[in-house]
Amino acid sequence: MKKKFTTPVSIVAFLDVIACGFGAIVLLVLILPVGEYEAKGDSEVYQKIGEMRNQVKSLNSGNSLLELDFVSMRAALSVLVTSQDSASRKEGAADTSIAVLKKELLLVSAAADSLELELKQKLLDTGVENEGPPSRSYGIPVDSDYLVFVIDTSGSMKKIWPRVMSKVLEILRNYPRLKGFQILSDQGEFLYAGKQNWLPADKRSFDAVQAKLSNWNAYSNSSPVEGIRVAIDRLYRPGLKIGLFVAGDDYTGNDFDSFLAEIESIRQKAGASAQLRIHALGFFNEAFSQYPERFSRLMQILTFDHGGAFLYIGNQTPQQLTISRGRPTPASD
Repeated sequence: MKKKFTTPVSIVAFLDVIACGFGAIVLLVLILPVGEYEAKGDSEVYQKIGEMRNQVKSLNSGNSLLELDFVSMRAALSVLVTSQDSASRKEGAADTSIAVLKKELLLVSAAADSLELELKQKLLDTGVENEGPPSRSYGIPVDSDYLVFVIDTSGSMKKIWPRVMSKVLEILRNYPRLKGFQILSDQGEFLYAGKQNWLPADKRSFDAVQAKLSNWNAYSNSSPVEGIRVAIDRLYRPGLKIGLFVAGDDYTGNDFDSFLAEIESIRQKAGASAQLRIHALGFFNEAFSQYPERFSRLMQILTFDHGGAFLYIGNQTPQQLTISRGRPTPASD
């Protein structure tokens, strides 16, 4: 008789469990969208990663720009520091130059003071404080003790004789510390033929001279050379301070060099130390004088060479003037 084979219960139960578990897994796979979830999750992550990378790139670009700005700022700061250093050096050099110039100015000023003192001492040694006024000085030096007038007595001067007398007497009466005077014509004729020495400088003499001049008629050729010669030969003495006035309105000669050389030779006869000034009075006399410009030019040179002054005496009755737009114009009659 065959034996009947029976399966153990435990084995069946184990197989049931395995089958159920496998079926559950299959159901889960079928039900849940595992693939879609994973794909969707990866896409978002990748997107975020890309955004982060872009942000990093932006940050890197910004950092690069900041670095460039920083480098530019450092370069600008370096240039500024260099400029300040250069300016400081220049300022220091300028201060040094100013100090050097100040020292040089002090040296020049000291040298000028020393030269001025030396010149003053030389002038004092010569016995005349001022051997000749500068060309831009005005007025008559009044350091002479005696005055001589050499006057042109020609016909043209006679036309303005009251003006000539007035100026001569004005100088005599106002000249300070005057001790004596004398008056000659341009040809060397004395006003007083019998008085060829110094006349006293007082009111009585001045009044007498005024009366004498009113009727004085002496020959003249409008050249004062002979009058100057006689004045120096007859009146000059060593130690006397003399001022000689040449009064005229015209000069008929045309050789200035010969005239000036002759006057210089006359003066040299008095000695190199002679204290003699030659002045001149030029009178406006356009209606009657022939060569007034010659007389003016000649007297300017003569007085400058001999430490004197040339004064031009204008018309005593000028035409009335009015001012129009800042310019003087003749007034209508």
